[in-house]
Amino acid sequence: MNKKTLPGKIVRAVLCVIFCVFAITPIYTALIVSLTPYSNILEPQLFPHYLEFKNFIDAFQLIWRNVLNSFLYACCATAMTTLVAVPAAYVLAKYRFQYRQAMMFILLMTQMMAGIVILPTLYRMFQSLGLLNSRGGMILVLTGINLALVVTILHGYFSTLPIELEEAAALDGCSYVQLLLRVILPISGPGIAVGAIFVFVNSYNEFVVPLFLLTEANKYPLTLTVYSLLSDTTIRWHIMAAASLIGIIPPVFIFTFFQKYIIQGITSGAVKG
Repeated sequence: MNKKTLPGKIVRAVLCVIFCVFAITPIYTALIVSLTPYSNILEPQLFPHYLEFKNFIDAFQLIWRNVLNSFLYACCATAMTTLVAVPAAYVLAKYRFQYRQAMMFILLMTQMMAGIVILPTLYRMFQSLGLLNSRGGMILVLTGINLALVVTILHGYFSTLPIELEEAAALDGCSYVQLLLRVILPISGPGIAVGAIFVFVNSYNEFVVPLFLLTEANKYPLTLTVYSLLSDTTIRWHIMAAASLIGIIPPVFIFTFFQKYIIQGITSGAVKG
């Protein structure tokens, strides 16, 4: 077994430190700004000179309803997308039928199109259907935006599952629905978790769609509320930074919870028992 050389270890450690600093610096900067009074916001600080925790209280009072809105939109979009994407991806991965390749090509093409291009048409369609400024309309749009991505992800995951599972289930008399629920889903948790995380994070951070479709502030997600802190005369940097730090708590919690499934998906199959 070849031992790692000392220069290699040093280079690896330096690269890890650089990456960590690059990732943590924006959060650390936001933390310093969120702890600074508005009158001292332009004062350069390498370390926090103030502890203005009232900024977090003011930010929480301003955004807590919008954080709940973002969480609601993201959770509902994640559930609906997963419910539709799992059977669709499994059929595309395991069954051979006419126009299958064309469907996969169309799904990939939808990921190459800028979402803002279809928003004017979407606005007029939702206006005619009475879905403007509605939570249900927002959830439908977020589901549609993320559906092709999750189907593509799960298609790749389901393609790696051995065909022997289906054959054994068929010998036991399982129908398609029983095969999917009793065999495929229990062993596909890591792949489904990866797709669900993508949907949740994308939906939680969505800005352009609610900007087009929502008009009432009580239905705004967090992104629009933080954006509203920008005005023509003042920018409430301290409240904006505090609101951003509060707002990242739900996705960080969700990602931490699903992290073990992601690791399981990466390492599954590495060791054959």
